[in-house]
Order: sequence, then C-alpha cells, then structure tokens
Amino acid sequence: MIRFLALLLLSTTLMAADPVRIVCVGDSITQGRVGRGNNVPTYSWRYPLWQACVDAKLTVDFVGSMTTGFEGSPDYAAHGGKTFVNHHEGRWGWTTRAVADALVDGSKGWTADVAVVFLGTNDKIKEEGMDPTLKSMRDIITVLRGRNAAVKVAIGLPFQEWEPFPALSKAYIALAAELTTVKSPVITVATADGWVSKPDAPNTLTVDWVHPNPKGDAHIATRVFAVIKPWLKTK
Repeated sequence: MIRFLALLLLSTTLMAADPVRIVCVGDSITQGRVGRGNNVPTYSWRYPLWQACVDAKLTVDFVGSMTTGFEGSPDYAAHGGKTFVNHHEGRWGWTTRAVADALVDGSKGWTADVAVVFLGTNDKIKEEGMDPTLKSMRDIITVLRGRNAAVKVAIGLPFQEWEPFPALSKAYIALAAELTTVKSPVITVATADGWVSKPDAPNTLTVDWVHPNPKGDAHIATRVFAVIKPWLKTK
C-alpha cells in the first residue's frame, strides 16, 4: 500500500507541468490602455491570446517587467475561472530601438520560453530606411537568447496597408529566415490578411486607423495563437 501511494505521488508529480513562459514585446498595441471619454479601451491582443490559451487548457505564464496599460489598465475580466496577469514588455509610442535598449535591464527579472514581438510602427522608416529597425530587432532577439538560448521567437508583421509597412513585412520575413536556428527558431506572424484600418468602415478593426479595437485584438491574437500553439506544450 505504501509503495502504491509512493508511485501515485511520483506519477502526480511527473504530470504536474511547469508553465510555458510567454513574453509579449511591443509598443501601444501590445501595452493597451484605458478608454477615456468616448474612446474604446484598447485591451491589447495579449488578452484574447491568453483567453485562447485558457480555452485550450494550456499551462502558460505571461512574463515581463511591465504590469499596466498606458495611463492605467483596462478592466480585464476573468475567463475560464482564471485571472489575467498583466505582465508584458509593451511600451506605448516607443520605437524598436528604445524597446531593445529597455529590454537589457527589463529582462533581468524574467526568462521567456516564447516571445512574440510587434514593433516598427513608431520607427522613422521613411526617413531613415529599414536598417535601424532591423538592427534593433536583431538586438531584441540577442537579448532574449541571452536569457534563454532556446527561446522561440515570433515576429508580428505589420497590419497597416500603406507603405512602408508591407515592405517592412517582407524585410521581417527575410530577417526571420536569417536568424532562425533549430535550437531557437524565429518565425513571423501574418496579420494583414482581412485587416480593415478605416475606423468608420462597418467591419473596421481599429479605433483610429492604427490601434486595434476588440475585434482587431482578436484578429491578431487568433493568428498569433495559431502560429505559436505548437510551442506551448508544457515542459
């Protein structure tokens, strides 16, 4: 009997899985904000991504040094009996370079198994070209790999229909192919298909041409989840 109980305890211990740690890195669409006046809150795609993980019964832990939205956090409702933990590395209005620099210290308090990065919208690509943005993205991946050499990285492609963002998408795809390794894969997440930026369009996905509304957040999250789901198997 004692041996049976010991084996049962060992089996239960082995079945208990450590969460897969996810860090979401980006600017305003990643951080989110409270709606003010008649503005619709921007919850961030992180919230529906977390809901998808809960629905799929995946054991995940969102990590990051940031714990609020811009000027306060939206009201994130519980889902599936669980509470959303608002940890991330999203910084409203920041460039890719600024986020890369902030991650050097910001990443010291956490380690990620999976990273999802949406950046580039605030960069001066038209004036300076794409090289500074691509260099900054390389530096972000270097920082992430410094924390975990086997980190898996998904770069979110811009959803904006106007240039230079379609060109930036192509550059990110090439960058991912350049940086990916068997140990630490780098892939991209396509978000532009079906995207509608015009705020007054019946099927719009934004509140102001740039920041997603809840449908836009869900649009992004669905595509992110489909790409990273194979990486979310418990350790």
